[in-house]
Amino acid sequence: MASARNYSTYLPLLLVTIASASLLSSYFNIGQKLPSLVSTTTIKQNSSSTADVLVIGAGPAGLSAALTLYRHQHDIVIFDHGTPRNIWDTPTHVFPSWEGKSVRGFCEESKKELWKTGFVKFVEREVRTLEQKNDELFFVGLSDGTKWAGRKLLLAMGVQFVLPDIPGYAENFPTRIFHCLFTFGFEHRGSSSAGILAMGHAASPMHANILVGDARKFAETITVYTNGDGDLADAIKNVKTSNETMFDTRRIRRMIKRSSGVILEFEDGEMKEEQFLVHQPSTKVNPAIVKQLGLQLNERGDLVIKMPFYQTNVPGVFAAGDCASPFKLIANAVLMGTNAGAGIARELPISVTRNSINRAG
Repeated sequence: MASARNYSTYLPLLLVTIASASLLSSYFNIGQKLPSLVSTTTIKQNSSSTADVLVIGAGPAGLSAALTLYRHQHDIVIFDHGTPRNIWDTPTHVFPSWEGKSVRGFCEESKKELWKTGFVKFVEREVRTLEQKNDELFFVGLSDGTKWAGRKLLLAMGVQFVLPDIPGYAENFPTRIFHCLFTFGFEHRGSSSAGILAMGHAASPMHANILVGDARKFAETITVYTNGDGDLADAIKNVKTSNETMFDTRRIRRMIKRSSGVILEFEDGEMKEEQFLVHQPSTKVNPAIVKQLGLQLNERGDLVIKMPFYQTNVPGVFAAGDCASPFKLIANAVLMGTNAGAGIARELPISVTRNSINRAG
């Protein structure tokens, strides 16, 4: 638990992260396939030519990068196997012009725009291997055995949720366990009670108290659950701003989903129901990609990047969106994708690409 509390350096980032809007960027890896575009927009076979840029992930970060790159007449191949982190397709919030709408719908509209440019191809296959040869071209190996080559590589594949090993947690997330009250709080205003799970990212006194303050805007009573950590409860009490906050240090045996909320069953057999819980699960970047390319990770498990164009520690490899930032929300993914696209374009002069100055898309 000591390591979980050492967040003083990252606290401002954590607070913005928990306040993030809809689960966004190229979020991943548990679930359903995105609805396909019309059949003509999906390329099933590998190209015989070398693409300027290979993009892993068709979420807001990857799509924004492609929108930037095509404006410099670069051809782009985007790989996506349709298993976003937000498998529930929770409504988008805190993003202008798309309030309450589907995240998938947002991405599909962007794909249609990109397809019309003639510079972007979409490949609906799972990426199995990533490698660079002779410090020049990058090669993407797919689940169907094909390979694609490109001069630059953008990682925009998001992250995976790492849910706590508590029976019933997965069944209640995110319908009753909310990672972000800017996303879910408004719809649950007026609740009689709520709980804060002071675990993982929230196992910090200051961070836990921020979450208490957030939850108090929507629920009458707040209880902080430390899951067996009495010392953490004492530390939170020392900095808490409200004497009305309650604490429960008992270990949680399981969680039971109810239409009215979520029931916490403790190791002593007692139970308590809350209308909702607040907790942000940890996330991780695809470990195979990290290993194959030799990428560096920071203390939070996100890819290490350099501002302002988000290069990784591997020359020619850029990263944008959830996989490279604690701010896991659409607006930030769009910003990072746009900046990464600009940085990549500047590393692809005509002397390298040999592209025409008036390319037909």
